[in-house]
Amino acid sequence: MTFIDRLCPELIRVAAPWRTLDATARGLVEMLARQRLLAASAVDEAVRAVLAREAVQSTALLDVGAAVPHARLDGLAHASVGLAITREGLYEAVPTVRVSIVALVLSPHEAIDEHLQMLASIATALRSAELRAALLAAPDAGRAHHALLHHIHVPA
Repeated sequence: MTFIDRLCPELIRVAAPWRTLDATARGLVEMLARQRLLAASAVDEAVRAVLAREAVQSTALLDVGAAVPHARLDGLAHASVGLAITREGLYEAVPTVRVSIVALVLSPHEAIDEHLQMLASIATALRSAELRAALLAAPDAGRAHHALLHHIHVPA
């Protein structure tokens, strides 16, 4: 399963206001909780898990200004993804390298294959300069979602 199968406009935040990794992780996790993909009571645990994983090794794709932070948690029905985009950059992965596109993935502990497939499909898609440009130019979540569908060649 690719990440586009789990993504809808309600899970995309264009012109995201967050400017730190912590704020970006929290904002995306809260977005997943608002869509009932994660229990509201699990938000803090999910944010901690994502930040702990990032502390071990950054998931930033430095050469393309994107990142794929992720964690595996108990209590999830399936893998979920939230996407944040902003031309201003969400945070600096390393000094002077701003991350402008973040795809956060949360998966159940037992969904190892789905988790890895989702991470791989996101990383592959975000390597496309054409897709990144379309996402950064999107005026709203619907257009960003359409750009993803178009790039991945799924009928909109």
